[in-house]
Amino acid sequence: MDRTGDRETGGSVGMGEIILYNLSGSVCNLYDTVLYAWVAYFYIPPEGLGRIQYLPLGAMGLILFGGRILDAVTDPLIGYLSDRTKSRWGRRRPYLFLSYPILLISFLFIWRPPVAGVSPVNILFLVVVLFFYYVAYTGVLIPWFALPAEMGRDNTERVKIAAVGVAIGVVLSLVAGGLSGPIFSRFGAFQMALVFGVMGFVLSEIGFFGVRERHSHTIHDEKTPGFFVTLSRMFTDGQVLSFAVMITFVQLTYQLLMMNIPYLTTLILGLDEGSSSIILGEVIGLMALTVPLWYLLLDRFPKRHVFRGLIIAMIIGFILSFFVGRYPIGSPLVQAMIIIPIAAVPMGGMFTAVLGIISDLTDYDEIRSGIRREAVYFGIYGIVRKTGWAFSSLILTGVFALFGYSPDNPLGVRIIFLVCALSCLVGLLAFIPYYIGDSADETRRILNSKRQGK
Repeated sequence: MDRTGDRETGGSVGMGEIILYNLSGSVCNLYDTVLYAWVAYFYIPPEGLGRIQYLPLGAMGLILFGGRILDAVTDPLIGYLSDRTKSRWGRRRPYLFLSYPILLISFLFIWRPPVAGVSPVNILFLVVVLFFYYVAYTGVLIPWFALPAEMGRDNTERVKIAAVGVAIGVVLSLVAGGLSGPIFSRFGAFQMALVFGVMGFVLSEIGFFGVRERHSHTIHDEKTPGFFVTLSRMFTDGQVLSFAVMITFVQLTYQLLMMNIPYLTTLILGLDEGSSSIILGEVIGLMALTVPLWYLLLDRFPKRHVFRGLIIAMIIGFILSFFVGRYPIGSPLVQAMIIIPIAAVPMGGMFTAVLGIISDLTDYDEIRSGIRREAVYFGIYGIVRKTGWAFSSLILTGVFALFGYSPDNPLGVRIIFLVCALSCLVGLLAFIPYYIGDSADETRRILNSKRQGK
């Protein structure tokens, strides 16, 4: 049953609103760029560099794992509640408004551990601060993610919204990646967090007041199953499961790469930590430059095919990255600047494609159930993506513990790249059965064809 009459469809979305929409969610991209580039390095720096260690290695991995699991499990709940919320501000905006200040304050506190050294107090402190950070992060991200499925009426509009979002995101990440290293190295972690914390909050508030919701709020609650029934039905669907497993394994490599770059810079390239911004800045800059390419490819070819090609490119790049510093041509830094982007730049295309794929899954669900549940699907995306991110913290600390992460033995830093390649391969295999179309009409045709056995 197609219930498009329940949604406002007057007029296509303008570029001004697309920009404001993407600014409203920019805080999450900016904070995550800084957090996952530096939080592990800040709390568990390499031995022999004279930096204070605040946590045991194992505790760091468990805390980041637990925080991301909390972040993940709250995603579908916030999505479910947001889909059913009725207010004069809409279904999404109240969550954004309440979450922004909590996210800012908790982000700043992350970088102020109370004890200068390894201490149980620091463990408890980081657990509490990350609890508030991740709950607020979910309160921003899931309602924000749900809006493009309402804003964009067709594949072209949705790809445009996602492409502009990736462009804005990579520009802000370029600023964060390019400046966070020098600020961290010269002024300290808290000063770095203050600069980017305030920047993200201001940009998000500007964007917030320009976003317009299009849902008419005529939600048929009697047709909407309960929260746990909704989740169980979605995760037993083959198409949702194929997408979910792929995202879990492929997107964890983004967090692993971000966390590994400072260690790569200091332990393999032999540079100071501020030089991490050279690689981060280059990668993010190339992501920005390639956004038009992803836009053209996703507008011309099925998103599922483009996504598979991106994963293959990432696998090749990660395997080549294992040997950085061992090639006979160029310095280790030059090798890293040539090879790391082979794995990292396709991630820009991945982030451009994934929002459109989730919107397609929302259409698929509406065709089958007659219920429109945008935020629940973005909640599912959140839970599987962040579960992968959670395991990335355990993988990083576990690999470092097993193989080493010191100037004398940096093998663990190299092994991380092979882990990323293997994870992408698993995700690619899981995504082979996925067949959802790039529009509701295309999906209907595919489903009808399968019912008829064609």
